[in-house]
Amino acid sequence: MQHLLNVPNILTLARIIMTPIIVYMVLSNQPWLALALMLIAGITDMLDGAIARYFNMRTTVGAYLDPLADKIMLISLFVTLFIVGQVPLFVFLAIIFRDLIIILGAITYEIVTRQLTMQPSLISKATTFIQIIYVALLLLNMAIVIPVILLQVAMWLTFSLTCASGLHYLISWTSKASKQETKP
Repeated sequence: MQHLLNVPNILTLARIIMTPIIVYMVLSNQPWLALALMLIAGITDMLDGAIARYFNMRTTVGAYLDPLADKIMLISLFVTLFIVGQVPLFVFLAIIFRDLIIILGAITYEIVTRQLTMQPSLISKATTFIQIIYVALLLLNMAIVIPVILLQVAMWLTFSLTCASGLHYLISWTSKASKQETKP
């Protein structure tokens, strides 16, 4: 049990615990606090990976928990920002649909192959990065007005990468699963 509760995994759990607090800050119209907590969450995200690699504290639990913490935070914030009228419906639906593809694809792949490993693709990492930037810009815009063009560029990049990433996961998992089924 001590191996599972190492420093990197505790930092990841802290991010999950911070999520409802950040959501509350957004709903309470306290975007500066939400942004500050998001920054802290981002720092813990970088630290948990660095500590796990440097001190050889990688665990299977951590490999699944880290992207799960990112998903919990981003989905919670996108739902909240949609509710408060900051995220357009088409972007919201793209993000939700992509994550459903990832979740259902992972479950299906595991059922079919029994070989699921968590290895996010480059496009997936880029999508998560731009989604974080977009959320940060939306929170910043709630605190102070920022140029509309900046929000528009972030919104369209988020939408485009989210759709491309969802399609990439759909194609790659279908391809991997069909290759596994054809093996003798």
